[in-house]
Amino acid sequence: MAVDLEHEFVSADGWPRDLQAFAMASLFWGGFLLVRSIFALRAGAPTVPFEDVFLGVKFYADQARLTMALQAIIFVAFAIGILMHKRWGLILALLYMAQVIIGHVIFIASNLGVDSQRIHVKIASIESPVVLLIALYVWYRARPLLRRGTAPTSVNSARTPHS
Repeated sequence: MAVDLEHEFVSADGWPRDLQAFAMASLFWGGFLLVRSIFALRAGAPTVPFEDVFLGVKFYADQARLTMALQAIIFVAFAIGILMHKRWGLILALLYMAQVIIGHVIFIASNLGVDSQRIHVKIASIESPVVLLIALYVWYRARPLLRRGTAPTSVNSARTPHS
């Protein structure tokens, strides 16, 4: 006898709770990145310049702080969108995840033969399958919500033209 536990993992309006957990984790990560970019908290030795990779391009110093702040804002934006149960939050999250995957491919391909970037290429090649799995999971869980369109999900959320 199969027991349907799906209703326990879905909120009243049909949004999976695991997507909401993903949004909360993204919100905290975005906050961490924002603090890191504002205060120039770098990983590694003090002699290593602040660095960030965005769209497969490595940035240093103030440009890196700017790109990291931009990514933090994107994380916070899609997290808030998902927590508010808005389709645009899911779409922004999926677009950002696609950018990260494409950026990893670009970074690995463009730095494969560069000795000074060998460790970073290795890290990016280890991260890539994990990022891909996260993106596929978010996409899989978001599909029913993205297919719904703009139709209300319950009587309570239906609005009249005058409200």
